[in-house]
Amino acid sequence: MSWRLARNAILLAALSLGHASAFAQNTLTIIPTASQPHAPCSLPNVTDQPAGPEISIVDVTFSGSLQIPVDEQQQIANSIKQKIHGTSLDDLTDEALEWVRAGWQDRGYFKAQVTGETSTLSSSSASQRIAMRVYVDEGERYTLSRITFKNNKAISNVKALRRLFPIKDGDTFSRAKIAIGLENLRKAYGNVGHINFTSVPDTTFDDENHSISLEIDMDEGMQFVIGGVNVLGLDEPARQELLDGLPIKPGQIYNSRLFEAALLSSVAAPCECPKHEQLRQDNKSGIVTLTLDFRPCPAN
Repeated sequence: MSWRLARNAILLAALSLGHASAFAQNTLTIIPTASQPHAPCSLPNVTDQPAGPEISIVDVTFSGSLQIPVDEQQQIANSIKQKIHGTSLDDLTDEALEWVRAGWQDRGYFKAQVTGETSTLSSSSASQRIAMRVYVDEGERYTLSRITFKNNKAISNVKALRRLFPIKDGDTFSRAKIAIGLENLRKAYGNVGHINFTSVPDTTFDDENHSISLEIDMDEGMQFVIGGVNVLGLDEPARQELLDGLPIKPGQIYNSRLFEAALLSSVAAPCECPKHEQLRQDNKSGIVTLTLDFRPCPAN
């Protein structure tokens, strides 16, 4: 892939993602610096390890005093059969039971308890087909009462934060929608320079009204700026033209959306092996350095 195509990929991605954060006026910029030495791009070592037969779940049945409609139960069962497989029966069973619990929690049954057992339908040295019977104690169905935020200083607009969660007050509680909101929260803070942002939801149950309130406790961490961009594998004229064409300019706040757009050049570059230290951060100075690696993978 040429450096011109890489530059165009960055520009198009940045335009589709948007240049400005919804929560701040700052945009990501870079301060060009001299390239630092990096280890050559290399392919990971792969060691073959013995494994047992591949186990697949081909039948899932539920029992209990169930309120979830049969078609939704079937959706949960189908997702388990399609997505869960492995070589450890214990691990596979635990993962399937957690998938069941999450399916019920996504439908408001946040305190659902699940137990299950498996039986082997067929087995060979290469594969094993099993059936799973799951007992579900649904408990009460909950709605979302409210979501509040704590220690939000960098983004003080509470309404903007609340809109990041695709669930309204009074809706049936959904574990998946809360997870989406928490991920959106992380991205929003990344767009204003808080790379190490974390959040912890504190859950309060109102069993009388069958509702759940969440208080999101935020640890924003420090705000970072771009200290430089290293471009490897291009000659100096191509390197400079690529830097000039990037949708990021010197001296301003790190923005995760534009950083991810810039990484498209590295991902699409001839070297398809895993990159090391694409984003290097200095937690003392609050500076991050981006590396774009265009070197081809060495032949093995």
